[in-house]
Amino acid sequence: MKELQQDTIDQIRTHLMYLKQTDLLKNKDILMCLDVVAREYGGVVVDKN
Repeated sequence: MKELQQDTIDQIRTHLMYLKQTDLLKNKDILMCLDVVAREYGGVVVDKN
């Protein structure tokens, strides 16, 4: 998997947490967003719940 730069990871984390805290994004939606990002870089996010 290609490496994301740490500042990019921090920016993604910050935006997702903001959206969650303002109730604009739910946990399931966050997993879908992370899956899209992971697939772009050759990985996958798996929800085992």
